[in-house]
Amino acid sequence: MTAGTSLREVSRRAVQSRIARTAESLFVAKGFEETTVDEIAAAVGMSQRSFFRYFASKDEVVLDSLERLGEDLADRLAARPPGEPEWDSLRRAFDPVVERFGDPVSREHDAAIQRIIDGSPRLLASYLCRLELLQRMLTEALLERAGEDADPVMLRAMVGGAFACLHASAFPALGDPEAFEPCLDRTMAALRPGAAR
Repeated sequence: MTAGTSLREVSRRAVQSRIARTAESLFVAKGFEETTVDEIAAAVGMSQRSFFRYFASKDEVVLDSLERLGEDLADRLAARPPGEPEWDSLRRAFDPVVERFGDPVSREHDAAIQRIIDGSPRLLASYLCRLELLQRMLTEALLERAGEDADPVMLRAMVGGAFACLHASAFPALGDPEAFEPCLDRTMAALRPGAAR
């Protein structure tokens, strides 16, 4: 990738982020179904045609935050030491989620977006599909790191189990955000592969 291409991509991501934040504010204020692409484009200061250069639909805007989170998780996983146990690497890859839970503004934003997703069967189906793709991507990263002796089925199950811990830990944290990280650590320790029962 050339420096010019990289700069263009950074610029594109910045515009996408601006559109997404503006759209999300409108979705929260007006409702997802009630907000039009024209309104989003006008609020950002662009034409509808320009909007479609960045997003195929307003559904894509809502799911953009999961896309960005997936990139963060993949980056964190890639930064872990090669010899580290996969389970520990997955736990550290979840640090961006922990950080977002710890920030009241991010936490409220994420909760509002999740309510929008949960309220739309179409969005929920797309969200779950992207979550599956994210788990596959992390599994591929672990397989690449582990080499030829790795068992793809076991690694896929491990990634799925780690995400189950992440989701389960979010429920008690809804009433007490500070409970999220200790709950995640406790749950992952209990379900650690090879942990004593």
